[in-house]
Amino acid sequence: MSMSLPHSSHPIAAAHPLTQLQRALRDADAVLVPIEQSTRDPFGPVGADLLRGLCSSAFARGLVMRASARWTVGSEQISEPLHGLAIIPVRLPRSLGGGRFAAIAILSDALQSETVEQLAQGAAMDARVCKTILRSNGTWERNSLGRLASLVTALATSECGRLAGVDAGTQLSAAWEELHLLHSLSGEMVLGASPMKFATRTLAELRQTLGCKWTALRVYGSAAQLLGLSSGGILAEGIDTASARAILDAQSVVTRAVVCGSDLVLAPVRRENELMGMLAAGERIGGDGAMSSVERTLVETASGHLSVFLDNARLYRDLDAMFLGALSALVSAIDAKDPYTRGHSQRVALISRQIAESAGMSSLDVKNIHIAGLVHDVGKIGVSEMVLRKQGRLDEAEFDQMKQHPEIGYRILRDIPQFAPVLDGVRFHHERYQGGGYPHGLAATDIPVSARIIAIADTFDAMSSTRTYRAARPRNVVLAEMSRLGGIQFDPVFLAHFLSLDLRAYDAMNDAHGTGFRSSEREAA
Repeated sequence: MSMSLPHSSHPIAAAHPLTQLQRALRDADAVLVPIEQSTRDPFGPVGADLLRGLCSSAFARGLVMRASARWTVGSEQISEPLHGLAIIPVRLPRSLGGGRFAAIAILSDALQSETVEQLAQGAAMDARVCKTILRSNGTWERNSLGRLASLVTALATSECGRLAGVDAGTQLSAAWEELHLLHSLSGEMVLGASPMKFATRTLAELRQTLGCKWTALRVYGSAAQLLGLSSGGILAEGIDTASARAILDAQSVVTRAVVCGSDLVLAPVRRENELMGMLAAGERIGGDGAMSSVERTLVETASGHLSVFLDNARLYRDLDAMFLGALSALVSAIDAKDPYTRGHSQRVALISRQIAESAGMSSLDVKNIHIAGLVHDVGKIGVSEMVLRKQGRLDEAEFDQMKQHPEIGYRILRDIPQFAPVLDGVRFHHERYQGGGYPHGLAATDIPVSARIIAIADTFDAMSSTRTYRAARPRNVVLAEMSRLGGIQFDPVFLAHFLSLDLRAYDAMNDAHGTGFRSSEREAA
């Protein structure tokens, strides 16, 4: 089910004829308000309903009135008096509601402008609290606005029919189901969200909304890659993959949403000229079990959202790959300042990621720790090349200079918003679990998680690689020494995860970089 902002604890006044329409719109994170300033809000106290509070203040009502003043009767258009604040005309006879009404919805891009601040100020509310709640629930995507307007019109038309004594239940139900499905999926369309999670959620929501036995998605090309499937692979809900494949194999590729036979709906998932997939729903439960134009429209709505999401996910993946490629090139240039540390940052990133995965961290945290591992030594840009390349051990002054690199790295990256999640790993990866590390002498859980993980990976690679002042140490010696330092230098929990890792990927990378024992030498050593 779609989630809405907290509603008022006060009941909406049941006496007003548009109460049912207001409730339907509120469940869809929109608000019905009178257009004329002189018309009192007929739907009872606002109470704890944040969205109604923002959209029904005197300030917001003034925006609605000024926007509607430009409307021409019979050809009203959506207005946007503030960026991301959509005023949608509600076409109802004045006699039904005692005046003219409009629906208000807040778009997600309003959160990036001053719109919420202005609405909050007009409603005497805390803008930061409003933004926090709206960010998790209560906004619409701009590309769904036209569909929302159409469904508002359908709901209003159905409400007119109901109030006039006409049986419009089927029309109202269909409009509501589409509105519910659309909004449920819109809430999941977050940049960087998992394509597999979104596709799975779409199938589940569609199956529940339709009341059918099963839904399935067949994907091709880049869409299949995003979901980790082969081209033509199938994701299914309520039916096994083999059965879904047999049903879809028996159907021709369609260019638009269609009802096939009486119990199957197919819709293409298409972006411009590329067919990314085919969405299917089958076997309605209840009634005569037949699919109709209502179910066809719902499947078409879901396929449209899938196409937008998968296309955006592909662009995001490509940008992310370009970012990581540029980052790898940067750290390779830094590592190249010292031939003995060539590939060090990539190897630290690899081990750090593997530890985070072994510890069961989220995919986002794993990614951020991987990036932090890549850039953990970026501060060495500010260390003298004579110190970096010195043959033999550093003296006290030289070591003091070297100890500045975590803080230098932090200062280099701190003004770049995208690097905020990785700063702790860069700044604190030389702290020791028992204290006494640098640059701040933190201990135990005061050391951020990412830094505790990178400290293990960094030390392991340093001990496993040849440096100017010593040769690479054998694997058994390295692991024995690190085990001894659990709870002293290293977090014992993350150290245990490290000691359980399969190091073959690390060894292959180290062989390619040529900075330590080769695979054939490790066991012999």
